[in-house]
Amino acid sequence: MKLTKYEHACLILDNDQSRLIIDPGCFSKLPDDLANIGCLIITEEHVDHFNLENVQKILAQNSDVTIFSTANVYDQLAKEGIKSVAIHGAQTKDIGGYKLSFYETDHAPIYKKSPCKSLSLKVDDYLFYPSDSYNTIEDKVAILALPTSGPWHKLEEAIELANAITSPKILATHNFLYSEAGQGVANSFIRANLADSTREFIYLKAGESIS
Repeated sequence: MKLTKYEHACLILDNDQSRLIIDPGCFSKLPDDLANIGCLIITEEHVDHFNLENVQKILAQNSDVTIFSTANVYDQLAKEGIKSVAIHGAQTKDIGGYKLSFYETDHAPIYKKSPCKSLSLKVDDYLFYPSDSYNTIEDKVAILALPTSGPWHKLEEAIELANAITSPKILATHNFLYSEAGQGVANSFIRANLADSTREFIYLKAGESIS
């Protein structure tokens, strides 16, 4: 499996059978080559995760792509004549050689209450991404994609989430809102407070990949 990071929360996975793209929001500059994307996942309705222009770019090269998202995103896409699948509760989907486990949760509060629903996602036993929440799972995965910035974000809770997930690798994501210096500060505090110091903390710039 190959994982490529793009700006903010956008990730592209490639399992040699098909590609899967997660959260190509307004801060994410997509590559020109978007061929062979069989699945698009939009974990919530905010613009840093859901950008219609990027959805249309993906559809232009993949007219049969399957889109999974929340009910609110489903409604917005339907107004544009774009088909998608709304996830409710906990659901498992198999597509393009990927086993996708979805967990519908409340978006972490920004001010006093949650602004919307969000989807946490597990891909095979490879990746867990909580999106804009501190949702955890008991399953072991290869990589935890850990949000490290946002108006809802608290480093203490992010560190607790990281320590609750069993994964040899942690990938910093959801991090466009900080400067390079700010990202460095956040990343250093996370590294310093991991309960298991043998875990690898990974910071990728846009377009960089890991396997």
